[in-house]
Amino acid sequence: MASYLPPTLRANAKIMVFVDGENLAIRYQELLTGRKPPEHVSFEPNVYVWSEYLNMTRLTCDVIRKHYYTCVQGDTPRIEDVEARLKDLGIEAPRVFKKTKGKHAKRVDISLATDMLSHAHRKNYSVAVLVAGDEDYVPLVEAVMAEGCRVVLWFLKSGLSSALQRKADYFFDMEEVLLNDNTQLLSMLY
Repeated sequence: MASYLPPTLRANAKIMVFVDGENLAIRYQELLTGRKPPEHVSFEPNVYVWSEYLNMTRLTCDVIRKHYYTCVQGDTPRIEDVEARLKDLGIEAPRVFKKTKGKHAKRVDISLATDMLSHAHRKNYSVAVLVAGDEDYVPLVEAVMAEGCRVVLWFLKSGLSSALQRKADYFFDMEEVLLNDNTQLLSMLY
């Protein structure tokens, strides 16, 4: 079984997590193909998917903040409800945008890229965990690396751009967590 982070990571590394949540939820839904998510996975189709086992609470590294970017249809109370649920899952910085029916999401990718790059430039982390699969993120990974940070890529192998995977310093296939209901096995990932 693979590990969330590279084995060569320093114990005092500062980590920030940046999740393209809408894309992750869509890819996860495709992967489920009629199955139910394991009990430890919280999932709302097209909006979010996360597990307590992805919070890295037992690591000796310093996880500074987890950012989650997604969008939903609905009014302000609906947006606030999704933000509250993400916070309950351990996401300190949820960014939930309003989605207009029948249109593609706006602001998710660019907000993630802006935040990830600006935090790298300010030296707020030494390792970025990017949860994304689109090749569009390759220039972001290159820019963050140019700032002296390492980039760890988490995603579902089935929805991953090979160019993005090649650019990252390390890759973790989230299927090991999001499809596995053996909590004893999952606890060994730490």
